Amino acid sequence: MKVLCSHAVDIHAPADAVFAHVCDLAHWPTWFGCVVSAAQPSGGALGVGENVHLCLHAGRRRWQEDFEVTRYITNAFLSLEAFYSAARRIDFRFERRGSLTRLWCAIGYPVYGGMVPAALDAAVGRRGVKRGLRDSLVHLKNLLEERAGATLTEDLDQLAVAPIATPASQPPPRPVRVG
Repeated sequence: MKVLCSHAVDIHAPADAVFAHVCDLAHWPTWFGCVVSAAQPSGGALGVGENVHLCLHAGRRRWQEDFEVTRYITNAFLSLEAFYSAARRIDFRFERRGSLTRLWCAIGYPVYGGMVPAALDAAVGRRGVKRGLRDSLVHLKNLLEERAGATLTEDLDQLAVAPIATPASQPPPRPVRVG
């Protein structure tokens, strides 16, 4: 059974800057929560057919896996598929939306063993993967917006509400004597 978890974030940065940061595998451990290390054995530029070696972790368990870049379109798509399991995938999609870039990421993984492991994954495992993916993308958003110098004043100004009335001034409290 294949499970797919996805999440999207809007980033106040140009699409080419977001794409360049995501394609820089050396930075993956700094923002992608499930990645311990990422390397490209050939050392060349990332492109279709290139191999990527990832060391991943889930809780206390670590494992290493080789992925192949199956889709690479500059500033639009990056897809990685595991060598030995087509169900294990990492897909990124980059969409320009005015001054924003929407980054969408999906992680697909297999669940083996029948109904009991599938039910356990649905009850516990999938929530952890979704939470980890969401946290990773929010962390990446914060890193890129800080680097781009984007300020959140535009968003805060839209949320600001003019006060209806000013509060009346209150006399200072009088001391109470207990005697």
